[in-house]
Amino acid sequence: MKLHKIIFGISILLLLASVIVLSVKFPSVPETIPIHYSGNGPDGFGSKNFLWLEAGVNFILLCLFAVPIFFPEKMFSKSNNYLETSSESAIKNRQAFMSVLSVIVTLIFCGLSLKEII
Repeated sequence: MKLHKIIFGISILLLLASVIVLSVKFPSVPETIPIHYSGNGPDGFGSKNFLWLEAGVNFILLCLFAVPIFFPEKMFSKSNNYLETSSESAIKNRQAFMSVLSVIVTLIFCGLSLKEII
């Protein structure tokens, strides 16, 4: 298996772990949670159902990241206009970048929601 697919799999596992933790802890989460922060602390509040919205948005973003990772021929052309020596190495670099970006985005979303759960 290629490295970029393993890295992307890490983001999927992180999302699954956060959904499992959210499912287990959801009944104990207060009905009203802070959903917006400013320099003075929380200044916007909403329902605890917003935690599921964060997981849903994270899932949609991971689906969008998966397209160039798993189907690079649909996203990247086979031209020779790349800075790399070959189009294959250029595509591999872009796949690696997208997979690392997916992990970073998932960590951000998990951190936001886990802050309110735990």
